[in-house]
Amino acid sequence: HEVAEERERGRGRMSCAFRLRSMGIRAAVAMLLLVMCVSVQGSDFFKQKNYDKHGNEGKGDSDQKEPHPIKTVCVIPAFIDRLKEGMQLFYGYQNEEASEWFESKCPNSTAGELSHDCGCFFWAFRCHTAMNKTDLARVALDSALEIAPFDSKLLSIKGEMLAETDGEFERAAEVFKEAAKYEDKKGDDYEKNLMRHYYNSATAYVQLSRAEDAIDMYRKAAATKQGQDKWSIYNSMGLLLYDLERYEEAIEAYEEALDIEADHTAVLRNLAGVYLKLDNVSAAIPLLRISAARDPDSFEAWFYLGSAYQRNEQHAFAAVALENATKISPKHTLAHKMAAESLAYAEDYGGAVRHFRKAHSLLKSHSLYGGCDVLSGLGSVLMEVHEYRKAYDAFFGALQRCDCGIAPDPADCEQDPVSLLDIGLAELALGRVVAANSSLQAALEVSEAQGAPLAEAAVGAAQAALRLCMWGAAG
Repeated sequence: HEVAEERERGRGRMSCAFRLRSMGIRAAVAMLLLVMCVSVQGSDFFKQKNYDKHGNEGKGDSDQKEPHPIKTVCVIPAFIDRLKEGMQLFYGYQNEEASEWFESKCPNSTAGELSHDCGCFFWAFRCHTAMNKTDLARVALDSALEIAPFDSKLLSIKGEMLAETDGEFERAAEVFKEAAKYEDKKGDDYEKNLMRHYYNSATAYVQLSRAEDAIDMYRKAAATKQGQDKWSIYNSMGLLLYDLERYEEAIEAYEEALDIEADHTAVLRNLAGVYLKLDNVSAAIPLLRISAARDPDSFEAWFYLGSAYQRNEQHAFAAVALENATKISPKHTLAHKMAAESLAYAEDYGGAVRHFRKAHSLLKSHSLYGGCDVLSGLGSVLMEVHEYRKAYDAFFGALQRCDCGIAPDPADCEQDPVSLLDIGLAELALGRVVAANSSLQAALEVSEAQGAPLAEAAVGAAQAALRLCMWGAAG
């Protein structure tokens, strides 16, 4: 009986163990099926999303095989060894040999033993560019972008090529924004590169006259954490706002630039330019004085300072500044003319004559028409020093240079009555009363016909008539 019971218990234990083993087998089979299912689904997922083995997301087409796995970064240091020969040629200034080496290794994305290597195309681009092989460089860059379409460095280079070589500024602006989007946030130069991408995009929009888009990009660039270089962004923004006649915003932008780069001479001049536009000359002059002091070899610094002094009727100071400008740029006609005017007001007639004659000499060298105000100014100074014959010659030259018969568009040309007045007064001073009377009467008639009669012409004509009467009475 005990034996029978022991057998029963043993049979029960075996039955229990068998049931446990059966349950374990079923669980293992279920788990295997689940893993197989997940594997299939995971494979379909990666196939559908077109991820490469590194997990980089591709363009996504489950039914089409791409020629290369999509990479996030083009140049991978681990693969540089196979490019060493070509790179050594490049760094050895053997650009032609380097270009030929890379062309043989990776001519395009479907040919060549290294056509799978994005780094080969990147270096091929550099070598072809160094040899001005624009078409080959373009193929290399586009092939690199097929492999690494999200590489911000490649996108930036593509944007530059579109803007500088192709003039496709709209596409360039968008590509620069893509470069900003995919810039590596963990990179050491992230903020610097981000600022550059947005700045380049803004520059492209400026070329398209899309001011608001440009300002938006400038603001994005200015919002980066990059420090000292941001003054140029605010300066560029100020220039654009000035062109849009948004002067208060332009002032704010320039002041932001100066907060970063104190006393930057170009920014100082630009800010002064806004104040001059707003007729706030007293605010402009101190800025321009600092600019000239810090950049004494700058023509613009002295020229704008002289212009501001001239507008403020501080002619002695204006003359000094403008003469400095002419020393830096001796062939600048307007600078000589303005210097002469300020010197004349400061009663330095010798200096005024010298600069008027230099301006006239420059005018003669490049045009036959126009610039009569230079000769008129010279004549006026000569009248002040009683050089009436020379004054007459200068006034007559002005009359010839502004003759409507040689004007580029004679139909839109009008006789200047002031030139006739000048001639008449010089003739009167020389005692040529009959000629003076004729010239002054002509000046009066022309000015009346134009709706602005010259009082000086009327007075001069009356004087000439009086002299003629006196001569008649004496006869």
